[in-house]
Amino acid sequence: TKFYIAVFTFQSSNGRHAYLFRHQNTLAFIESHRNFFMDVKGVPAMMIYDNMRVAIKEFAGLEKKPSEALLRMSAFYAFDYRFCNIRAGWEKGHVERSVEYVRRKSFCSRDHFISIEDAQSYLSAKCHDMNCRCGSMATLNKKERYKLDIDSLQKLQGHIGCFGLEEHSVDKWSTITCNNVHYSVPDSLVGKRVKVKIYSEKITVFYIDQKIASHERSYSNGDWKISLDHYLETMKRKPGAVGGSVALKQTPEGLRNIFRNNFKHNARGFVTLLLYARDNGYSYKDICTAYDASVNSGATNITEDHIKAMLHTVTENTAELQAYHEDQQGREIQDRADHTLEVLTRLTNQSCLGTL
Repeated sequence: TKFYIAVFTFQSSNGRHAYLFRHQNTLAFIESHRNFFMDVKGVPAMMIYDNMRVAIKEFAGLEKKPSEALLRMSAFYAFDYRFCNIRAGWEKGHVERSVEYVRRKSFCSRDHFISIEDAQSYLSAKCHDMNCRCGSMATLNKKERYKLDIDSLQKLQGHIGCFGLEEHSVDKWSTITCNNVHYSVPDSLVGKRVKVKIYSEKITVFYIDQKIASHERSYSNGDWKISLDHYLETMKRKPGAVGGSVALKQTPEGLRNIFRNNFKHNARGFVTLLLYARDNGYSYKDICTAYDASVNSGATNITEDHIKAMLHTVTENTAELQAYHEDQQGREIQDRADHTLEVLTRLTNQSCLGTL
């Protein structure tokens, strides 16, 4: 999969931040700025841009008209901007060199990742290392200069919304279609109109201002992004459809293994378990944990009732363990506070004796 990289560079310290996107479009342009401002917890007073299509709407002689996205961001975040001159490499070599440098330092040794989130976490960690590294005279005191750049930023007042807003009808398959990709919503909404927020890497669906679905965005033409939870009411009436459904194929592997090993001939019980988990706030991960606990306890012929009972046991043990750790931390804080108070009291008494 091909990705594009957006790089922000501080001019003084050469501190760099980078972000991955599937496309070089307006959504990626706005989202890269939002992510950068969130990471540095501030806004530069001046942003300098190359002659990018997403930043420049049109050329009028030597004048460049900014795009609506840039105007919107500069007004929201209160920063000034200017553009480099055309064919003036000495004005933008600093940034273009940063793109090549970040790409080479980050991905020369590793270029396989399970998701874009995994790749972005890796890239952010690499940028953090580069911003703290002093390897030559040119990077002497880089960490200190980077901190000065961060301290000089303007206060971040909020976060801009970087999404496209659309309205769609739910079809007979209980999906909406965005850019020729189907995304599932709860089956009770067939025939209804819903609002969709389209981000660069996800879409979120709302019905009467209530969030009802969220999917990782797909860029594969004709793809289907299906959540099994959205079809549970239908499958409760037709449990035989579970085994060969696209929804089951797109669930986590652990849940698919539970179905194959224990519910292949009891699909109704599997649907009942998922409905129970959904109505009581348990996740797929909780179900897999409860199933593993049942297997480790020596249970055979595990049914939905075994897993339901184990769900309560596992979550109660987790809650008790968390409460225990919180209690231990509270006691340690109290012990340190008592010790500090004892030392201060001793010093105060010694000072009073000296005065007398």
